[in-house]
Amino acid sequence: MAKYGKSSKSGFKTGTNSSGYQTFNTGSGWKSTHRAVAEKKVGGTIFKGCEVHHINGNKTDNRSSNLTILSKAAHRKIHGK
Repeated sequence: MAKYGKSSKSGFKTGTNSSGYQTFNTGSGWKSTHRAVAEKKVGGTIFKGCEVHHINGNKTDNRSSNLTILSKAAHRKIHGK
């Protein structure tokens, strides 16, 4: 079950989804924090078919230096799925 409703220091409502990823409410829906940070890092939208990988394996470590964008296939190889 997802946990939602906390307010962050920035005033955004934040939460954690059922997969353990941090999320925030944009005002028009919930967005994954790691994807938003990765999009800011690359300066645009993450292309369809790509996923954001947490390099150190910690789903809550959303520092841009810990995130990389991979193809779905490359991401699956890392996680053995």
